[in-house]
Amino acid sequence: MNDLAVGESGLLHGRNFPSKTSTSHCAGFSGGLPLGLSFPWALTSKLRYLYGHIQVAGHALGYHANPVQMFLGNLVGMVVLNALYYGIAQLGAYAWIGVATLQLLMAAALPFMLHGFLSFQLMHTSWRGQRLHLDARPRDAWRAMAVPTLIYIASGALAVWAFLMLRADQRDAAWLYGGLSVTGFCVGLPLLYVQFKRYQHRHAGWGSVRNQREPDLSHGQSVGLSLKVGLLAGLACVLLVLPLSWILLDWTGWEVRALLASAETDSAASWSTALVLLPGLFMGLAWMMALPYPYLGASLQNRLWSSTAHEALRFESQVPMSALLRLSARNWLWVVLTLGWYYPVAAMAEARLRLQSVVVWVRPDLLGLPEEALDLNQRP
Repeated sequence: MNDLAVGESGLLHGRNFPSKTSTSHCAGFSGGLPLGLSFPWALTSKLRYLYGHIQVAGHALGYHANPVQMFLGNLVGMVVLNALYYGIAQLGAYAWIGVATLQLLMAAALPFMLHGFLSFQLMHTSWRGQRLHLDARPRDAWRAMAVPTLIYIASGALAVWAFLMLRADQRDAAWLYGGLSVTGFCVGLPLLYVQFKRYQHRHAGWGSVRNQREPDLSHGQSVGLSLKVGLLAGLACVLLVLPLSWILLDWTGWEVRALLASAETDSAASWSTALVLLPGLFMGLAWMMALPYPYLGASLQNRLWSSTAHEALRFESQVPMSALLRLSARNWLWVVLTLGWYYPVAAMAEARLRLQSVVVWVRPDLLGLPEEALDLNQRP
């Protein structure tokens, strides 16, 4: 589900405050995020609604991104990317080398793209009429996220190698490389998320309010949390994805290697492969999202927001883990049963629970707030 909405804007660090207020309510949001050309308008509409119902010390957040600008940026990116792929396709037998090289370059650029995304989001988010900003440079993003990015690249390369081994009927090697790839993804992706959230909390700013570097997560704690989440995700893969795929294959009598080989020339075989593999993959991913990633998000929220402070402003988060995991399991069950239609309701239910778990402590005199701000101590 969505990460804590206030957290995506990253208001920052402090301690020893005599005054307290809490985040005001987050009302429900109806309507999903459709894929396609309308995505920028759907995204900005959602964030404007959500931020407009989140108040800190009596003032709502604001979101000001222009969906036309987002659409044109996405359009230019799509044109450039498709042009590159078209050029690579003209290489004939060497096309796969070009595709692999492009994918590696894009993966290596992931920290810089995340830096750009976060900078854009903060630049278009405001509180009390003042925009937030990212007090960091792109190279800081690479330093923060280089290790999980390299794990992600290596895992992708191993997945491709496993596919090639399977086509060559070298099943033992395919299982080995495939297992290493899944392990890498299960650990690398949570670690990338952890490092991204640490980067966000350390470098987001509001006017002169800067992050006063307090200990949040050591490198060892970050790796340990990622390994724990990766283990849960790996267990979901082993206990759900593989058995379900095996049952479907046994039921249909189809053989994966033969399907993959024939899918290149036979469109009917391509559909058969998708019908066999995608249901298991979809349900497996849903289960992997249902418990491990909400656990990761809540753990980070409690740790990072509770160490986020400035002399005029600090946050305190106490997400009830058991309640969140029950809610997430129920939400994802309904998402699977409704084929995704329940997702907007599920996302808002989780956002509401997380927002209700955050308290903001302020010193009105340092922020220029009226004393009435002290009377806003209420939960959503």
